[in-house]
Amino acid sequence: MKKRMLILVVALLGGLLGSHAQQPDKESVLKSLAGTWQYVEETTKADGEKAYIGRQIYKTITADQKYSVMIGVNFTVKEESNAEEKMSTLTFITQQGEIEITSESTYLEYIHNHYIDKNLNNTISSLRFRVGSNPNIMYIEYNLGGEESPNWVSEVWMRVVPLGM
Repeated sequence: MKKRMLILVVALLGGLLGSHAQQPDKESVLKSLAGTWQYVEETTKADGEKAYIGRQIYKTITADQKYSVMIGVNFTVKEESNAEEKMSTLTFITQQGEIEITSESTYLEYIHNHYIDKNLNNTISSLRFRVGSNPNIMYIEYNLGGEESPNWVSEVWMRVVPLGM
């Protein structure tokens, strides 16, 4: 009887520890995601090294699991009719929401407000991500048609401001 009880306890503890080990360390994953990221295009230079060309699209992810996406648009400004034209940038938020870590390599974006495409308001987007050997480069994939659609979009993001800076 004692052997059966011991086997039952060991099996129960093993099951609990096994399921706990499979749960993502959400704090660690969030730490790897937190900061301000810039959308970049990844290219390969003639010497084989990777290079990144930044675009004026930024994503901020905070420690309290909020996120926002901002975009910059360049335009010319002339103060007077005979003055020299100057370049200026208008930056505005395109979407805001919250994230939920679902695994070591996936998270959900709860899009509360999408200021460009109102059809995306109050929707959920599932994202797969990975951070390579450089913790400041993140590869993201999301599906435009939902999980069952083959229309995955890939993006590369470079961390430009770590959380807390």
